[in-house]
Amino acid sequence: MLLISTIGLLGLFVLNLMLGIKYGFGFRHYWFFEALHFLGGFFLAMFLANFTSLKILIFIGIAVTSFFWEVAEYLIWKNQKLSSSFKKTFDLKKSISLKPKWQDTVLDVVLNFAGAAVFVYFAL
Repeated sequence: MLLISTIGLLGLFVLNLMLGIKYGFGFRHYWFFEALHFLGGFFLAMFLANFTSLKILIFIGIAVTSFFWEVAEYLIWKNQKLSSSFKKTFDLKKSISLKPKWQDTVLDVVLNFAGAAVFVYFAL
């Protein structure tokens, strides 16, 4: 399970960066990033299950990871230099706003937990 979860997480990260951001697929298709958050929660729960079988610890791990991921999104938007560098690296138009919205942040966290809950329900 460790190998599958690691490959799954790395694959999602690459999909997010390349297909979702660099080629704009995620900006054109709203469901793409949502699917990645759900699958990210699923594979992160699978990864964490390699180290503990306690469901509460898995959900705490999801919460901590979600918090840091969303803070990173906020910091990239807030810091003009990071925001510009991110847009330049991924060839994003200057008009694309990286400003996080509360509705999106809440949905991201809910989807992370939903993916983890599906894994926990079926695997533990």
